[in-house]
Amino acid sequence: MVRALLTMTTDNLQHVENHMLLLGRKTSQERVAAFLLEMNSRLTAPGGMALPMSRRDIADYLGLTIETVSRALSEFKRKGYLKFRRRAGSTTSRSVRERQMRARQELRG
Repeated sequence: MVRALLTMTTDNLQHVENHMLLLGRKTSQERVAAFLLEMNSRLTAPGGMALPMSRRDIADYLGLTIETVSRALSEFKRKGYLKFRRRAGSTTSRSVRERQMRARQELRG
C-alpha cells in the first residue's frame, strides 16, 4: 500500500515537472503537439480520439490563447497530421456529455 502510494506520488510529480517544462521551454505548436500526444496515449480509441476538453480549456491548460490553439490545430490539419470530424449539435462529443451527466447524477446521490 505504501509502495503504491509512493509510486503514484512520484508519477504525479513527474507529470507536474514535465508540464512545467512544457510551459517554459516549448513553442506554442510544440505545446499543442505535446498535449495531443499525451491525450492520445491516455484516450486511445479505435478510429480516432475525442478530446475531453474544449479549445478554451486546452488553451488554459497550456498557457496559450484559444486563438493560438486554434491556429496550431488548423496548421496540423493543413499539414495532414490531424483530421477532424464534424459532430452534430455541439462541439462537445456525445461521450463527454454522457460522462458529464453520469458524474452529475453520482454527485446528486
